[in-house]
Amino acid sequence: MNVLFEKTSIKGMELKNRLIRSATHEGMSDEKGFPTRALFNLYERLAKGGVGMIITGYTFVACDGISLFKGMQGIDTDEHILKYRELVKHVHNHNTKIVMQIAHCGRQTTYEAIGTQPIAPSPVKDTSIFVKPREMTEEDIERIIDAFAQAARRVKESGFDAVQFHAAHGYLLNQFLCPHTNRRKDGWGGSIKNRMRIITEIYTRCRKLVGEDYPILIKINGYDTKKNGLKLEESVVMARMMSEMGFDGIEVSCGINEDNLSMSRGDLPIEVYLDDWDIFKRKNPVFRLLMRYFGRKFINPLPFTEAFNLESATAIKKEVEIPVFLVGGLTDPDTMEEIVRRGDVDYISLCRALIADPNFPEKIR
Repeated sequence: MNVLFEKTSIKGMELKNRLIRSATHEGMSDEKGFPTRALFNLYERLAKGGVGMIITGYTFVACDGISLFKGMQGIDTDEHILKYRELVKHVHNHNTKIVMQIAHCGRQTTYEAIGTQPIAPSPVKDTSIFVKPREMTEEDIERIIDAFAQAARRVKESGFDAVQFHAAHGYLLNQFLCPHTNRRKDGWGGSIKNRMRIITEIYTRCRKLVGEDYPILIKINGYDTKKNGLKLEESVVMARMMSEMGFDGIEVSCGINEDNLSMSRGDLPIEVYLDDWDIFKRKNPVFRLLMRYFGRKFINPLPFTEAFNLESATAIKKEVEIPVFLVGGLTDPDTMEEIVRRGDVDYISLCRALIADPNFPEKIR
């Protein structure tokens, strides 16, 4: 497995191997987004397990961008910096890099979670959580751009090795990129350039605050599985623009919550959603009973396939001059080795495999 355990670097950030822990919602922060001891322990297990870099769970940049899932991390105030410095030091003690993923949930949240009506590029209802957002004003967009920039500054001041923008899985930045959720007729919608404008503005402002030597990564969808969603041919163009802009790495995923939780494959724990999502808890008992017994048929998750984002990642890799990370359905070490050896991608991102076994990288080695 030599190629998986080569030492590499991304803009001076040295990695001991090509195995990355991809972001997932851990639910291990307090009501203000500060990390708890449980999160410290989780990241310590991952670091000891041999992964080269940990990407944190998505972290809100503004209080109206908090997830409907409880326990989301936050980076919306300077007060968070000191606690995160402690977390970063904890991970660095095990010779592992750590990157913070910053995000805004946009329409993928609820009034109950944020205390106000969710926002989005356009007022397109999210049928999975029964939420219709309000269309963002120019003032909203400017506020969110600044929130991402200030969050990136805090990430660097906290000691994280890099920052990653979450522009996938139906969250706010993806909502701007995707024609299904962005139906604006002004300078923020329509053409690829206009839909990319918020990424361009955030990147430019972040770069000024963190400097030229600090790695800025991004996670995008190769495609959305919605009928009028983002297509691969558009994502390839957007990725090329991101590379030329100065991003230092692109992680390639797919899908959005609204379309059968299509960022995942295989059996999904419907019972967990029913028990943990407040939006389902508030539904009447008959609805919950029907979902418990027939939820899998309603959601109809896509079947599991190995490396299901490989085609998208390979297409993007051919068009960019920066590292590409592949996530999704990666469980077989021989497959990972072959994908990297062929040059299809540069790094392997693991999520559910590391939930199942944080020691997976060390076992591969």
